Amino acid sequence: MHDRLQAFARDYDAEADRLALRYDGQSSIRHPLVFLFIGDDCVEALNAIVGKNEEAWHNGKGVVYVHAYTERTVEENSDTGRVLGIRLPMIEGERQTMRPRLHRQFYENTPGLAEASRVARQVGERIAGYGHAYSSFQQLHIAVVAAAHDRCSVLLPEIALLLKTSLADSFKQIQMDLYALMREKREDGDYGFASASAAAFLRELDGYQSRDYRFSAPLHVTGDHIRLPVEHEGRPLFDLVYLLGDKNEQGMLVDGSMDANYAIISRLCLLKNRKQPGRDEAEETYNNQRFKQHIEAGRGQEPVYATAGFSRVKRPNAAVALSALHQTMRQIVSRLKEQSAVDRRTMLELWGLDAAALARRADALVPEADKLEEMNALLFADVSLDELKRTSLAEAEQWLYARHAGEFFREHFAVPAGAALEKLDTEREVRATAERTMMHHPDYGLYGVYAWTSTQEDGPLYQELRAWRKDVTRQLEQGRLELDRLLQETVDMQPFRRVPLMKRSTLKHFARYLFESVYGRRLELLRLETRLALIARYEEAFARLHARLSPLMERLSELDKQIAEASRRSVSEADDYLGRNIAEYYAVVVDGLFKELQARRGDDFPFGERGIGSVAELLENGAEPLLERLIAICRNDLFPSAPFLQSFEDELIHRANVTVRFEDRDRILSKEQLYRELYGTLKEQAAVHIEVYNYTFRNRYEEHYFFGDGGSDFIRYALAAELESRGGKPGCVHEPGKSGVEKLTLMGGFRIEDVLAYRNGQKYYDSYRANGFEFHAAEPGGRDAARDAT
Repeated sequence: MHDRLQAFARDYDAEADRLALRYDGQSSIRHPLVFLFIGDDCVEALNAIVGKNEEAWHNGKGVVYVHAYTERTVEENSDTGRVLGIRLPMIEGERQTMRPRLHRQFYENTPGLAEASRVARQVGERIAGYGHAYSSFQQLHIAVVAAAHDRCSVLLPEIALLLKTSLADSFKQIQMDLYALMREKREDGDYGFASASAAAFLRELDGYQSRDYRFSAPLHVTGDHIRLPVEHEGRPLFDLVYLLGDKNEQGMLVDGSMDANYAIISRLCLLKNRKQPGRDEAEETYNNQRFKQHIEAGRGQEPVYATAGFSRVKRPNAAVALSALHQTMRQIVSRLKEQSAVDRRTMLELWGLDAAALARRADALVPEADKLEEMNALLFADVSLDELKRTSLAEAEQWLYARHAGEFFREHFAVPAGAALEKLDTEREVRATAERTMMHHPDYGLYGVYAWTSTQEDGPLYQELRAWRKDVTRQLEQGRLELDRLLQETVDMQPFRRVPLMKRSTLKHFARYLFESVYGRRLELLRLETRLALIARYEEAFARLHARLSPLMERLSELDKQIAEASRRSVSEADDYLGRNIAEYYAVVVDGLFKELQARRGDDFPFGERGIGSVAELLENGAEPLLERLIAICRNDLFPSAPFLQSFEDELIHRANVTVRFEDRDRILSKEQLYRELYGTLKEQAAVHIEVYNYTFRNRYEEHYFFGDGGSDFIRYALAAELESRGGKPGCVHEPGKSGVEKLTLMGGFRIEDVLAYRNGQKYYDSYRANGFEFHAAEPGGRDAARDAT
């Protein structure tokens, strides 16, 4: 159940984030794009970026992904069929020389190079197959992603240039950027070696980015194992290099920083390669060449680097979805309870019960009174009337019939009545009536039947049955007392017919009177006893039905509790500011929508065929079927409605003010206050993901981009605030329909020596080298180094 609720919340969150894709021409990349992931530690980045690209871009499925690895990580961890793999040599043994040995074996493994070359050519074929996804084939973008500490980073230029050279046959313009991921937080206790490896990589990277970097190596191998050169002459290996760490520029480790880095990579690739939307040019303000010129200004021949920060303020969609589901459940439970609030008369009519009907039902089980006539055929003893005059009626019966009259009554009246009562299956009758007319009826339902059959003092059926039982018991006790008084009266006091001088006839008249008066009363008492037994039968039948419904009600209650708890937990996990008043607001929203739906679909909503149907029938198979119906109502009836399709800002301000009463209008949150708080949150959380040694270095250059509805008041406010703060050039990527706003901060102009992680890693690098560790395939010579492997 927990997993299903979380999946529902995730699905709604993803669907809300995909709303922008409903608008043609937005969030599409213009030129073909290839992602190259280098190293075993890039699997997480690969899977995350594939998902983000496909969610955010119309043509995201046309992107090609390549992963160079030494272990079978892609096959085990990636579920996409578009990832092409380049298998690197598996290096085992001591790690002191792992990087240089991997480099050497890569060059020596001719079959491996032939396979790598084949994969590089296959990339071009894949791109050609995705031609319809792009608006232009004039240029190709290659985004290289590598983990700084990964041993495979030693082969960065080889793999990147092999792919670039192969694609150069089809594309004249190729822009290649590197996104280097740096993890300073290590939970495996191997911080020293990882820091030394990352420092080694950054030293090499500084050489790759020198102005006169050269590379030449026979890496392109044909199927016949003919080697062709891969060359790079006199310029930096990458157009731009972005260093993305797990610390912000204040040096603080930030939760979710690596996932933010993956979002940065996806967003940067879109920013650099976005299809022109044909709107106001102010919306598309990023210029890659201009950014590069700004960060290089004043640095001379020194390589410079860039980084980025990312933040998102969005409607907490998961919490919204679970709150809506919780309120839907509350609506269902509330309406179920309302169904039980029928008047007693209606309730009894549904069951076909009332005191008179119950009396008729019981009386029908007892033989008719005319059968008493047969008792007159009983032979009485030879007793004179004079002997009976002074005796009581009870004694007179014994004198005349002994036990024969009582046996006749028992055999012909009491036994048949008892047998008829035993044949009644009141439990089956009650259950059938409930299922036929109430349980699945949209006006009554499970909760009504359960409440009516309650065995507690407030159970309405039991109150009625107890009242009937009390009345019948009173009548029975009174009848027995009257019969006892009658039986104690003497014979000569009775008003039977007396025939003078004909004592035998008079005795017969007395016998008839005895049967009519005494056994007539006993017959009436039998009817009352049968009514009492029938009431007990109904009490037991209703108790059994109630017990049978208890597991269903427990399932209903448990489902209600689990949904409520999931909603509560989701709301508590939401940002304190962005998650304010979720429960209160969506209680109002869902209540209003249910009233609208009921007005349109009729009073049987939500229990009719277009709603959830019979709750009892669903719960018979567990709580899951009911949960799925509730989810269906949310998806089909609630989420497409206007309150769930508001802009991010409108929904937030309505939600923020939902608890403000009319008389407290001065407490209403204004749009300006909301925008100020949102902007402050975005700015604070969009700090760049690298800590530089000199925070205020004079060559620092920044640009700030907002992703969201460019026509919204908030985006306009944020752009104006950026201009006013003079913190860097602002811009906007127009994406209508988003359930939030994102901010991407670009910063560049620093050197490797300015990166604090590099400075800190140097001491480990020097110490490990002093202890015999080798990190480089060739001794790095700084910025003037050139790699010539020929």
